[in-house]
Amino acid sequence: MLNRLFRGIVRRLPDALHHQVKYALRFKRLPHLSSPRGYGEKLMRRKIYPRAIYTRLSDKYRVREFIAGLWGEEYLIELYAHGEALSYDVFSRLPRQFVLKANHGSGYNRLVFDKEQVSYAELYDQSQRWMRANFYQQSRERHYRDITPCIMVERLLLENGEVPNDLKFHCFNCDGVIRIFIQVDYHRFGEHRGDIFDERWNRTEIRIGLPNAEQPAAAPSQLAEMLPSGAVDRAAVFLSAG
Repeated sequence: MLNRLFRGIVRRLPDALHHQVKYALRFKRLPHLSSPRGYGEKLMRRKIYPRAIYTRLSDKYRVREFIAGLWGEEYLIELYAHGEALSYDVFSRLPRQFVLKANHGSGYNRLVFDKEQVSYAELYDQSQRWMRANFYQQSRERHYRDITPCIMVERLLLENGEVPNDLKFHCFNCDGVIRIFIQVDYHRFGEHRGDIFDERWNRTEIRIGLPNAEQPAAAPSQLAEMLPSGAVDRAAVFLSAG
């Protein structure tokens, strides 16, 4: 009962204090919020005092325009539909495989491998639960607060019939020098594993709260295109800024 009461109090704290209390409970020390030193402290500061563009970049629908303007529309995943609700008309015209998602948070997605195995009512109800959810209240990350929710349906990307590894590029600005670390998530919807590689695709000792893969992934054939150069370089500089 006391734990439940304490969690209720923490949830009602202002954003800055909420994150600081959670940090102190986990790491047994107070964070340096005014002048962050560690990675966790820097992330916390971004959550509490986000740059205005973070709302646009966190919006899975609006970020498409940003990507198209910087790199080109050929890098966008095919979008079948979007709107406030999944209509039966849209559902009936969808291909056999697709991804249903909401734009305003994390974890709001459903991979459909065979439309014949799911019902419209099931997907509609799930998508409406996402629409009613307030991810800002769950995460207390301010840049999610002003996202207008919508439902999206995209092409399901597969590699040899399986969901491909998920790559995330972490950009760090170290005295004007951009350093990139590449996070690889394996089997995100199953036995989740994770690795962090440097720019030369050496697996590092950095951990992300997941077990390492037994066999690290081979470097992508297009890795050179993903690393800083031209438009990608400008994006890395922009995103790594404080």
